[in-house]
Amino acid sequence: MKNTFLIIILLASFTLISSCKKDKSSACDIITFAVNGENWNIATGAEPVLITKIFPKGSNVSNLTPTIVVSNGATVSPKSGEAKNFSQDVQYTVTAEDGKTTKRYTAQAIVATE
Repeated sequence: MKNTFLIIILLASFTLISSCKKDKSSACDIITFAVNGENWNIATGAEPVLITKIFPKGSNVSNLTPTIVVSNGATVSPKSGEAKNFSQDVQYTVTAEDGKTTKRYTAQAIVATE
C-alpha cells in the first residue's frame, strides 16, 4: 500500500513538473538601439524594419558601436557592442528564443548635407 501511494505521488509530481514546461518565445524585436546613449528611431512595418538616426553635417559615422536591447531570450547578429561602419547600411537579424523565428533590420546613419 505504501509503495502504491509513493508511486502515485511520484507520477503526479512528474506530471505537474512536465506540464509546467515553458514554450520558448517567438519574440524577436529590437527594443532599443542606441549609440553613445542616444536612441535611434525604430520604425514599424514590413521587414526589413528601418532603424535611423540623423547626424549633423560632417559627422564621422564610420566606426559606431551600438548598444542593442532585444526581446527577452532573443539574440542579435551582429552583436550589441560590435563596432560597425555606418557610412553604409548595416543589416541586423534578431533570432527569437525559439531559434526559428527571425526579424531583419536595416540601420542607417543619415549625415545631414546642410
